[in-house]
Amino acid sequence: MKVRKPSFDYSSSLPRWCRTYPEYSQVVNVASLSLPYLEPYLNTVMRRAQGKLGPDHPLNADIALFCKQEAAHYLQHDAYNEALRKAGYARLPQFEERFRAHFERLLNEKSLKFNCAYSLGFESIGPIYAEWWFEQTDDVMAGADPSVVSLWKWHLAEEFEHRTVAFDVYQALFGSYAYRIKGLLAFLRDLREINGGAVKYLLSEDSKKMSAEEQAASRKRFAEIRQRESAFVRSRLVRIMSPFYSPHKSREPKGVAELLGKIDAAA
Repeated sequence: MKVRKPSFDYSSSLPRWCRTYPEYSQVVNVASLSLPYLEPYLNTVMRRAQGKLGPDHPLNADIALFCKQEAAHYLQHDAYNEALRKAGYARLPQFEERFRAHFERLLNEKSLKFNCAYSLGFESIGPIYAEWWFEQTDDVMAGADPSVVSLWKWHLAEEFEHRTVAFDVYQALFGSYAYRIKGLLAFLRDLREINGGAVKYLLSEDSKKMSAEEQAASRKRFAEIRQRESAFVRSRLVRIMSPFYSPHKSREPKGVAELLGKIDAAA
């Protein structure tokens, strides 16, 4: 693992940066909107776990690098989200407050065991989306804004790179298979509920500028890309939900090492 701090310019990118599937832009935009709240939450959970593991535990070095990578991620997404705010969606602060309050509540009201399992739920999804972005979306991203694509590929390449940390921490402290699945399902449920409302809002705002025919075409494109993405993710979730799952066994998506090597060489 390495801490990398590439620079991207989103000033002319947002909001509808995906040309082939403009509606998918908003799905990804909402994911970014959550990250300045989600990733600090992950770091807090890992630091609390580190305290329980003790100062001499061999996972401490990995946890430190994990936290530094996640901090670099959410700082980039802060800039991305600022560009999204400038696009004029008035209710974005309401959704950001929902993200903030949600993760604050988890930290204040849930046990370390739950928060570690919940964090692992998110970290288990990262490698799936790394495979999706690197191997499954060439046609989806055809003509898409390169700054946005580069941001997400860098982020997800590093999610793959540190994929084992939350898993190893959870196994070292708790290790319950059933509770791991509980955390995963809780994360997926909350992701659908909180992100879904924000995506619906952004798409409804976009549709106000469309004719009836354009709205129908937009709904069709959105249903198509969401069905395709969901089918892909579900097929990989089967593996994660196995009692024998380990991210140490995950295949690295094609292009991940090459991208990270280019970023390292340019630093």
